[in-house]
Amino acid sequence: MSAPARADDDLPPRVGRVAELGGELFVAPQDAPEPWVAIGLNYPVGSGDNLWAGSESRAEIDVGGAQFRLAGDTSLHLSRLDDRNFALYVAQGRVILRVRVLEPGESARVDTPNGQVTLARPGLYRIDVLPGQQRTELAVREGEAVIDTGTAVQQVLPGQSAALDGAAPQFAQVRNGITTDSFDAWSADRDRRYDRMRANGPVSRQMVGAADLDDYGAWETAPNYGAVWYPASVPADWAPYSTGYWTDVGGWGPTWVDAAPWGYAPFHYGRWAHIRGRWGWCPGGYVSRPVWAPALVGWVGGPGWRYSDIQGGPVYGWVPLGWGEAYHPRWKGCTEICWTRYNRPYAVNGSRPDAPPRSYVNATTPGAITAVQGPAFIGRKPVQSYRVAVPVGALAGAPVLADPMIRPDIRQGAGIKPGKGVPPAASVSYVAQSRPPRTVAPTSASPISIAPAPVAKPVQSIPVQKVNTYTQPTVVSPAVAPAGSIGQAASAPPRAATLPQREQRAVPTLPAAPAPALAPTVAAPATHAVTPTPVPHTAPVAVPAATPPGQHTEAPKADKPAAQVLRAPGDVPAK
Repeated sequence: MSAPARADDDLPPRVGRVAELGGELFVAPQDAPEPWVAIGLNYPVGSGDNLWAGSESRAEIDVGGAQFRLAGDTSLHLSRLDDRNFALYVAQGRVILRVRVLEPGESARVDTPNGQVTLARPGLYRIDVLPGQQRTELAVREGEAVIDTGTAVQQVLPGQSAALDGAAPQFAQVRNGITTDSFDAWSADRDRRYDRMRANGPVSRQMVGAADLDDYGAWETAPNYGAVWYPASVPADWAPYSTGYWTDVGGWGPTWVDAAPWGYAPFHYGRWAHIRGRWGWCPGGYVSRPVWAPALVGWVGGPGWRYSDIQGGPVYGWVPLGWGEAYHPRWKGCTEICWTRYNRPYAVNGSRPDAPPRSYVNATTPGAITAVQGPAFIGRKPVQSYRVAVPVGALAGAPVLADPMIRPDIRQGAGIKPGKGVPPAASVSYVAQSRPPRTVAPTSASPISIAPAPVAKPVQSIPVQKVNTYTQPTVVSPAVAPAGSIGQAASAPPRAATLPQREQRAVPTLPAAPAPALAPTVAAPATHAVTPTPVPHTAPVAVPAATPPGQHTEAPKADKPAAQVLRAPGDVPAK
């Protein structure tokens, strides 16, 4: 997985997870888009990753404040995922998005080959990109979406669907009513699982993987640790980080992938403690958005270990970090704020140390240290099958390592190359170009009533401010942008939502679709009062050239020269 650097050189604190899988799911890091590599439950997914769900497959990716679900033959690129932004590029297939948290200043966006959809509110959305990349379909069950074609900005409300036809559509066709199928039913069943999670539980609902904890263990309170979660049905000699394998996750380095169905949150957040003869996971003080870590372990062994010589090659061991022990991020540029977020909630006090400790709290617990030889570590082999039994006497002399200095190789093993029904990685056709940002206020629950639009297939316009009159919008060509007022909301919006920068992507050349026919131009009707009666269709909003005094209008978009590529801030460049 490729992880782009942030402006402050800290890596994004949010990484998603394969939370449910039926069939086959493949990943291709952006820096190595070939071949596709099969992945399974609990595999980390983050910025820059390409995903492809095989035929007749279904998969869910949990990213904390949202989940997105893939149907069979879906190919997408997770172009951005950090603590405030979430962006997908769907090259083909069907995707359902459940957005649970969207705070002011945050953005959720979905790009397709012929349009861009901004999710303005928490809700439930479905996007279908039909084969050939000539049609995008959007359905809004809950929430509010805004479609931006580059020439028009249109609103889609709950219970409405929209379609974009052709390689460069001028506007979307918005209709009342949506359809359902078995994919929607499966998604609804997954939603019920997250809805059961306690709102006042010991951990935040935005912690990735937290929804599984109540089903696979029990919470108790322990002195000095606070809330402690104990896994159920584990063997008596089980230890954390002993059933799974290591992979390489971009800038984070060695990353643990656990084999247990609950094995995500307890291995990427918090600390482990051995309490009264059993292992318990300590999430620490409540944090609404905890910071993700690739693995919270201390390293021992390596080439300098005498036991490695006995085994005929380097042996690497690890032990779960205990309560009060510091986690040392090994990527370049982890600031003091970064280090504090990883350690302060877990009773780590004092200044930031420059080196790892001489020993670890849990190292004295029988079976706590798990070790494998170097080839098994690099080859992403299951630890439970390749584990090396280290004598107690040998552990006493094991050197403590700041970092294992070797990396698992995701390219080892069989992969699938594009061709013969296998799509290329979506990032190959995704190039972001910046456009002026648009500020649009979310509407009230009921849309306003407006006059019929002078187009063959009218659609809903976007209310952007509260005024007392409405002026009919006019559809114009991109070269002409007359000044005029935009539709307005019937009541003041709950909050303003700033849409992310519009992005223009370079896409493969496709056969041109016939342009939609426009009805004869009619004169704009006289200004009239706003009524609260909703209507199914209105006109797309034309982008005005100037801002009349006292009104808010959409900023015009300036097309960029084809040779100039300006990437949106923080988005991952395509390889």
